[in-house]
Amino acid sequence: MLTLNEAFALGSLALFSLADLRYHLVPGVELFFLGALFLGWPAAPLQVGIIFLACIWGVLRNWPGWLSLLLLFVPPAWPVLLAAYGYRKGLIGRADLLAIGGLACLLPLPAVLLSLFGLEIWRRYWTYRQNGSIPALPGLLLGVGLHLMLQFFLH
Repeated sequence: MLTLNEAFALGSLALFSLADLRYHLVPGVELFFLGALFLGWPAAPLQVGIIFLACIWGVLRNWPGWLSLLLLFVPPAWPVLLAAYGYRKGLIGRADLLAIGGLACLLPLPAVLLSLFGLEIWRRYWTYRQNGSIPALPGLLLGVGLHLMLQFFLH
């Protein structure tokens, strides 16, 4: 049975994946991120606050780099910091950063890491089949789906 956080993440990523594949633009990802902050806050307010700071560090390029060193002491922030660094360097888009941050607020660390693994599988498939920019959200959906299937079959 899916929890509210898992259902929210899965449904939102499914809709965003369709938009990302069709339009190469993801409207409403900011609302997903805010919803993830509100849903994740009661369970782990410190973790959600640190993930919020990591996302803000990535979006606001004038924030100092040493701030990220303080955030490295919290393991759930590691994937978000990696994505934030990628956004600062222009490797990924803001929607991808906010989607990874939202997943980190909603799901445990293994689910976020599996979503990044799904992103890598999707990237390899996409570059094999097509050229150009890679829509990242279908890969994140693939990883979250993999996590939910593993969780279903292992329990």
